[in-house]
Amino acid sequence: MDQEETQTEESAPLVEEKEEKVFELEKYDTKGWMKSFVLGAFLGLAIVVPGISGSAVAIIFHLYDKLIYAFANILKKFKTCFLFLLPIAIGAVIGFAVGFVLVKVLLDYIPFGLVGYFAGLMVGALPTVLAELKGDRITPAKGALMGIGVIIPLIIGAISVSMAWADGSYDLVYGLENAGGEVDEGTTYIERFGDFPWWIYVVAVPIGLFLGFSQVIPGLSATAFLMLIGFFRPLVESVSVTYWSTYPQIFAFYVIMGISLIAGFILTSKLMTVLFKWNRNLVYRVIIGMSIGSILAMFLNPDALGIYVSWATSDGLSTLMIVDIALVVPLMVGGYFSSNLLVKYGDKHK
Repeated sequence: MDQEETQTEESAPLVEEKEEKVFELEKYDTKGWMKSFVLGAFLGLAIVVPGISGSAVAIIFHLYDKLIYAFANILKKFKTCFLFLLPIAIGAVIGFAVGFVLVKVLLDYIPFGLVGYFAGLMVGALPTVLAELKGDRITPAKGALMGIGVIIPLIIGAISVSMAWADGSYDLVYGLENAGGEVDEGTTYIERFGDFPWWIYVVAVPIGLFLGFSQVIPGLSATAFLMLIGFFRPLVESVSVTYWSTYPQIFAFYVIMGISLIAGFILTSKLMTVLFKWNRNLVYRVIIGMSIGSILAMFLNPDALGIYVSWATSDGLSTLMIVDIALVVPLMVGGYFSSNLLVKYGDKHK
């Protein structure tokens, strides 16, 4: 009996040490540095491209828990966390720049087809999030939590569409140009900012916070959220030298939103650390629900509404409209397989 107790006491510290090492941020070798750089590139893309969830990619690369830990402890262990996050940050900047240019060009030609591709990417990434619940038996309560998660993005989308419908001078008209129709000269999405009233800077704070939130929650897309609230196209179109020279106030909006994004990332990382310790499975039920709801809501938002209205109000479908509609399903399938291949790559190198 004494011998068994001694063995138990001796083995206990080993178990604790093993649990702590799950979050140990080891020094990079070349392969590890490049792996984190690629993850950062996807995180950068996730900020711009609807459908790519940077946190889902982090799970595929088996870096999600470490990423959360690094952001949650950046102030306590600055040097260690900073060196771990450095290649991720460099990759994020490059991914953001490439994704931004690509999306801005394609939105002028196939806006609806692009939404279909992004939706396919999200569907293809779902198995990554679902894998976190492998073996967990679903109950009515867990099902209800998932249902709540599905409803949240749909409610946001419905409210945004209702506001756009009430404000006919904005989204109902501005989808025409990029859907192949015609639009009055001078009418653009960036009029969303107007002459920069004081409240536009206040709005930048919750937008940035949620963007940071979406980068931590697997399956959520930052840009899908921007589409829901009608700020995706305005932000994309605001990036031009002409607009910057006319409205330099936009840089204050960028800065406030950027600082809020970083704060949201850090705060959400700390929150997720606490919630995962409390009950990882229940939290993931809500996350999965929100992921599914986000996919559905990509077709229910002010930007999508502008496209639909352009189809309904145009004098016959233009060639560009027909091509855009015809590409939706093929691009959705292509997005699904692109994301699914990445998931399989992660599983193969597990």
